[in-house]
Amino acid sequence: MNHSLQHRLSVWLSVAIVATGFLAAGVSFWLAYDEAQEFQDNSLRQIATLVDADRLPSRGQRTGGGTDNDPEARVIVQRLATSPTLGPAQLALPVNLTTGFHTLDVGGSSWRLYVRAIKSGERIAVAQEIQVRAEAARDSALRTLLPLIALIPLLVFLSRRLVGASLAPIRALAQVADAQPEDRPSALPIAQVPAEIAPFLQSINRLLERINRLMGQQRCFIADAAHELRTPLTALSVQAQNLRQAGSLESARERVDPLLAGIERARHLTEQLLSLARTQAGTGNEADVNVSEMARELIAEYLPMAEAKDIDLGLEEIKPLSLHASPEALRLILRNALENALKYTPVGGEVTLRLLPAKDIAVIEVIDNGPGIPASERGRVFDSFYRLPGTAGEGSGLGLAIAREAAIRLGGTISLHAKEEGPGLVFRYRQGRKR
Repeated sequence: MNHSLQHRLSVWLSVAIVATGFLAAGVSFWLAYDEAQEFQDNSLRQIATLVDADRLPSRGQRTGGGTDNDPEARVIVQRLATSPTLGPAQLALPVNLTTGFHTLDVGGSSWRLYVRAIKSGERIAVAQEIQVRAEAARDSALRTLLPLIALIPLLVFLSRRLVGASLAPIRALAQVADAQPEDRPSALPIAQVPAEIAPFLQSINRLLERINRLMGQQRCFIADAAHELRTPLTALSVQAQNLRQAGSLESARERVDPLLAGIERARHLTEQLLSLARTQAGTGNEADVNVSEMARELIAEYLPMAEAKDIDLGLEEIKPLSLHASPEALRLILRNALENALKYTPVGGEVTLRLLPAKDIAVIEVIDNGPGIPASERGRVFDSFYRLPGTAGEGSGLGLAIAREAAIRLGGTISLHAKEEGPGLVFRYRQGRKR
């Protein structure tokens, strides 16, 4: 099946031109034929008006346009007599014909007659055979069709050329698009394209702009990821060399612990990078998620981490909460929020996972009494690999970036707020609820 726009336009224009041309030809033929018939009637009337009755022989004669013989036109002029003596060129016409036009079958042929009374009181009939009239009218009408019939192929040819010329800017635009560099495509020119296609090209240019922006972010992310991975890998290399130089088994054991810690940091960073990649690729299938049950599972999962720092980890909910979302993406958001809260909350602190269901929107908060984040830094902490200056502990700066990416995919929002009373931070996730 051919989906070429040029081919379809050419075919349909050709079909329309041919159909319209033949329709116009039919109408033109009918009008010309009718006009020729009317002209022939006028000719009969004029002959009857101009004929000299005194010159008509009693037996009649063939004549055309007067008293001259015209065998081709076959016009017969004769008297209407009560007891006519018919010659070979005369017709057996009824004597009671009224004045005017008549169509009669005489002698096995159809004739068109015009009857007129002359000064002497006699009546004459001017007759012409219908077949002769039809042939003459048809020949006259066909001559009017010749220019129109000859014009149809020319119009088809011109329409195809015009369609091709009209779509030439699109072909040129395709060549420009093909010549674009793969790593940094630029906007397509729309100055010379048809106005109907300009909105489509503008949407493509906006898409290219987003792609360029995304590719720039990806290049920065790859560079930052390479930098972040280089640090733990370099540390692992150094620790492995130290382990190799250990002089005793006890010394080797002492150097194994830092090596294992470095491996764990590299593993954690790799997992976060994979999580971010999966989140950017998509959130997976969405379903109705029992958020209350998920929250209890996460509390149980992070309870050992909280007990190790003597942190009071709890769940606060008014009534059960459910959301239509991707379970993996929502769990990823809450895991990162809880992990950050537990990591930066001091020993003996408090972390609360709060569920606030409403009619049209659901709010999930993770509240801690840690040092918090300055208002000027709350926007930057969502950038990949960004860490607050002077932040203690190990971290890659990817947790909040991953959480925000997952929230965007779910159609929700993440924001950070200062705790209303005392130090601390409120991590807030908001998502609309489908009725």
